[in-house]
Parts: sequence; structure tokens; C-alpha cells
Amino acid sequence: MAFEALPGFKLDVPQTEQTFIVGDYFAVFQDENDMPDVYEWNSVISYSELADHFTIGFERAEYVIPKNAFADNLQIIHFRTIAEGMLSGIKDVEKNVKSRIIPPKYNYTNADLSASAFNGTGVYAEKEINSGSVSHIYGKIRIPIWFIAAASAIASFLLLWGIGGDLEKNYIFYLVISFFIGIGIGVVIYLILCIVARYRYSGFLKRDVSTAEVIVFVVAPDGFGAIEQCIYSGKELIPWSFAKYFYETKYSVSIVCRDKSVCCIPKRLFQKTSQNDLVEFVASRVEQD
Repeated sequence: MAFEALPGFKLDVPQTEQTFIVGDYFAVFQDENDMPDVYEWNSVISYSELADHFTIGFERAEYVIPKNAFADNLQIIHFRTIAEGMLSGIKDVEKNVKSRIIPPKYNYTNADLSASAFNGTGVYAEKEINSGSVSHIYGKIRIPIWFIAAASAIASFLLLWGIGGDLEKNYIFYLVISFFIGIGIGVVIYLILCIVARYRYSGFLKRDVSTAEVIVFVVAPDGFGAIEQCIYSGKELIPWSFAKYFYETKYSVSIVCRDKSVCCIPKRLFQKTSQNDLVEFVASRVEQD
């Protein structure tokens, strides 16, 4: 179980006239004069976080908790951490966590941090998220992008030939024009990716309260992590066995997990002399995309 040291709390939800106790157990009061419905976390069958609410499902009941019922962003982070920490290691739970800038807490386990590790602390910058998003998307579709660009260049060449004729005299002219058309189309697609990345970051700013928090970044022999400083106890990591691959940009090193969540680690939080060591250390644990 991860994040077990975080204390529980009481949450009143006026919209549904319910009171929740979130801690070692998940309890629901429909009326404080009645006995609560008490659930163990290992009986959860579904868990989701969307832009404006959490949903926790059990076999006989499902509870929706609006985010505007929380006192502040810190309480949202506490709820998220307790719930997901309790779900860590529990299989067969349907999870749906969207618009999250850091990996969900159920990916973490308690780990040994006595060995030497890379540690950095700071708030995410837009360029780090944007460059990471562009690199991630581009890495997946770069072959189709340049295939489209090459096909466009060939189609342009044939079109110019069909319109202008006299291939022997105009061959070089047609070739140069079609080449630049193909390159231009490839660049336009890449710029669209940059716009998509910026839109994604704007979405994170609106939906994920962690974007405004100081994050602790750790890369160690037992695993890695990016956790809000306000709830970090110094012993939670995502095991390397859960990492799928990593990719590097000018600003960050991003480790992609097997559930497709991404742990983006900004390079600026580490001394320049140790940034190459950080990349080499990650590369020794997981393959590069």
C-alpha cells in the first residue's frame, strides 16, 4: 500500500446531502443520525477522475463526488492520494483517470530510497509539458507524417508535369517546387502538433490542480516518481518494471508507464553536470523510444 501515512478526513457534499469519511475505509453517511455505509477499498470495482468530479463504484452502489465540494485544491490532492494509494496493488479495478499531468498514485508502491538517487523539486513550466507532448506524439506518427509529405511531393511533381508539360526542359524546376511543397506539408503537420500540445497543457491547467503545486521528482534504483511535495512521505516510487519506455527532449526526460501515463522530469531541476548522468541512469533501466 502506498501513501499510507496520509491522514483521512471528512467531506460534506451539499449537492447530494451526503457525508464521506475518506481514510482507511470509505464511509458514506446519508444522514448523520443513521449508520453509515462502510466499504473496504479492496471492494472498489471502478474509480475515475474527470474534470469536475470523482466517481467511486462498488458492487451495489456508485458515488459521485463533485470537486467543488472540496475546501481547496490541497483537499482534492489528499482525496486523490488516499483513494489511489489504497487502490495500489489491487487488480481488476476499472480505472479512468484523464487530464492528469503526473502519474496516478495507484502506480506507486513503497520502496527503498536509502540508495543514492536523483532528486529535484519544482513547479512544471509550460515549455517542458509542450515539448514532451510534441515529442511523444511525433514519435508515434513521424513515419506517417513524412510518408504524407513524400506522397504530397510526388503528387505535386506529377501535377506540375501534367499542367506544364515538357518534362525534359522543366525537370529541375518541377523537382525543386514539389520538394518544397512536401517539406512544407510536413512542417505544417508538425506545427499542428505544437498547437495540440499547447491545447493539452491549457487543459491540464484547467483540470489538474497539481499543475500549480511544487512537485518532487525522484529517479532511484528501485523506481521513479513525480509527487506533490505536500503529500510526499519520501518512500513512494513507481517500479521500473512498470516503465514501458522513455524519451528525451531539450527540456525534460519523460518515462511512459504501461498504463500510458507519463512521468515528465524537468532537466532544469538538476545541475547541468548531472543531467547526462540522469539520462544515462534512466536509459540503463528502460529502453528509449
